[in-house]
Amino acid sequence: MAKHKPYDQMNTAELATATAEYDLPWTGSGLPGKPLTAAQRAQHKRAGIRAKAGRPKIGRGAQIVPVSIERGLLTQVDAFAQRHHLKRSQMVTEGLRLVMQRRAG
Repeated sequence: MAKHKPYDQMNTAELATATAEYDLPWTGSGLPGKPLTAAQRAQHKRAGIRAKAGRPKIGRGAQIVPVSIERGLLTQVDAFAQRHHLKRSQMVTEGLRLVMQRRAG
Protein backbone atom coordinates (compact mmCIF):
# COMPACT_ATOMS: atom_id res chain seq x y z
CA MET A 1 0.00 0.00 0.00
CA ALA A 2 1.37 3.40 -0.95
CA LYS A 3 1.99 5.97 1.74
CA HIS A 4 -0.70 8.63 1.86
CA LYS A 5 -1.55 11.64 3.92
CA PRO A 6 -3.62 11.18 7.07
CA TYR A 7 -7.30 10.42 6.50
CA ASP A 8 -8.43 13.50 8.38
CA GLN A 9 -6.53 15.70 5.92
CA MET A 10 -8.03 14.12 2.76
CA ASN A 11 -10.92 15.43 0.70
CA THR A 12 -13.81 13.10 -0.15
CA ALA A 13 -12.33 11.82 -3.44
CA GLU A 14 -8.92 11.12 -1.89
CA LEU A 15 -10.53 9.36 1.04
CA ALA A 16 -12.64 7.18 -1.28
CA THR A 17 -9.54 6.19 -3.28
CA ALA A 18 -7.44 5.50 -0.18
CA THR A 19 -10.10 3.27 1.41
CA ALA A 20 -11.41 1.51 -1.72
CA GLU A 21 -9.70 -1.76 -0.73
CA TYR A 22 -12.00 -2.01 2.31
CA ASP A 23 -15.05 -2.15 0.02
CA LEU A 24 -13.89 -5.51 -1.40
CA PRO A 25 -15.31 -8.74 0.07
CA TRP A 26 -13.17 -10.20 2.85
CA THR A 27 -12.20 -13.83 2.34
CA GLY A 28 -10.40 -14.36 5.62
CA SER A 29 -6.99 -14.66 3.99
CA GLY A 30 -5.98 -11.11 4.76
CA LEU A 31 -5.88 -10.38 1.06
CA PRO A 32 -9.08 -9.13 -0.58
CA GLY A 33 -10.47 -11.43 -3.24
CA LYS A 34 -7.93 -14.26 -2.94
CA PRO A 35 -8.93 -17.77 -1.83
CA LEU A 36 -7.24 -19.47 1.10
CA THR A 37 -4.28 -21.69 0.37
CA ALA A 38 -4.34 -25.33 1.48
CA ALA A 39 -2.09 -24.45 4.43
CA GLN A 40 -4.38 -21.55 5.44
CA ARG A 41 -7.46 -23.79 5.22
CA ALA A 42 -5.75 -26.38 7.44
CA GLN A 43 -4.74 -23.70 9.94
CA HIS A 44 -8.27 -22.30 9.96
CA LYS A 45 -9.70 -25.77 10.57
CA ARG A 46 -7.29 -26.43 13.46
CA ALA A 47 -8.12 -23.07 15.03
CA GLY A 48 -11.84 -23.80 14.78
CA ILE A 49 -11.50 -27.05 16.70
CA ARG A 50 -9.67 -25.33 19.54
CA ALA A 51 -12.20 -22.51 19.63
CA LYS A 52 -15.09 -24.97 20.03
CA ALA A 53 -13.37 -26.94 22.77
CA GLY A 54 -13.54 -24.20 25.43
CA ARG A 55 -12.34 -24.90 28.95
CA PRO A 56 -11.90 -28.55 29.87
CA LYS A 57 -14.87 -30.18 31.50
CA ILE A 58 -14.22 -31.43 35.02
CA GLY A 59 -16.82 -33.69 36.55
CA ARG A 60 -20.23 -32.58 35.30
CA GLY A 61 -18.98 -29.18 34.09
CA ALA A 62 -19.14 -25.80 35.79
CA GLN A 63 -21.93 -23.51 36.92
CA ILE A 64 -21.44 -19.80 37.50
CA VAL A 65 -22.76 -18.93 40.96
CA PRO A 66 -22.84 -15.31 42.06
CA VAL A 67 -21.83 -14.99 45.70
CA SER A 68 -21.14 -12.03 47.97
CA ILE A 69 -17.73 -11.87 49.63
CA GLU A 70 -16.57 -9.08 51.88
CA ARG A 71 -14.16 -6.85 49.93
CA GLY A 72 -11.30 -7.08 52.41
CA LEU A 73 -11.46 -10.87 52.41
CA LEU A 74 -11.61 -10.93 48.61
CA THR A 75 -8.47 -8.78 48.44
CA GLN A 76 -6.70 -11.26 50.74
CA VAL A 77 -7.96 -14.21 48.70
CA ASP A 78 -6.75 -12.69 45.42
CA ALA A 79 -3.31 -11.90 46.89
CA PHE A 80 -3.00 -15.44 48.30
CA ALA A 81 -4.13 -16.98 45.01
CA GLN A 82 -1.59 -14.96 43.06
CA ARG A 83 1.27 -15.88 45.42
CA HIS A 84 0.38 -19.57 45.20
CA HIS A 85 -0.47 -19.63 41.48
CA LEU A 86 -4.10 -20.54 42.07
CA LYS A 87 -7.32 -19.30 40.55
CA ARG A 88 -9.99 -17.82 42.74
CA SER A 89 -12.42 -20.56 41.70
CA GLN A 90 -9.88 -23.22 42.74
CA MET A 91 -9.69 -21.68 46.20
CA VAL A 92 -13.46 -21.55 46.55
CA THR A 93 -13.76 -25.16 45.42
CA GLU A 94 -11.12 -26.38 47.87
CA GLY A 95 -12.65 -24.31 50.68
CA LEU A 96 -16.13 -25.72 50.09
CA ARG A 97 -14.79 -29.27 50.08
CA LEU A 98 -12.94 -28.66 53.35
CA VAL A 99 -16.07 -27.31 55.05
CA MET A 100 -18.10 -30.33 53.89
CA GLN A 101 -15.40 -32.77 55.12
CA ARG A 102 -15.25 -31.13 58.55
CA ARG A 103 -19.02 -31.08 59.01
CA ALA A 104 -19.59 -34.61 57.68
CA GLY A 105 -17.15 -36.38 59.89
